Amino acid sequence: MNEYIYQIIGAVATTIIGYVAGFRKSKNEIEGGRLENMEKSLKVYQIIIDDLSKKVEELTGHIVRLEQTIDSLKQENKKLKNSL
Repeated sequence: MNEYIYQIIGAVATTIIGYVAGFRKSKNEIEGGRLENMEKSLKVYQIIIDDLSKKVEELTGHIVRLEQTIDSLKQENKKLKNSL
């Protein structure tokens, strides 16, 4: 009779230890997956940020050229008004 009780206790203990170990492993795998997804997201966002930075630089240059054109046109307009 005692032998059966020891076998049952051994089986229950083994099951509990297996469950705890499996739970921890599963939890670690989930965390690892989250970290990998986070790294991928960061890479994508970095690419987007770099692309937007280039576009901002291009548009800033375009704005400077347009401002120069406006100034030139204003000066030309003043000259034409003064010549009349």
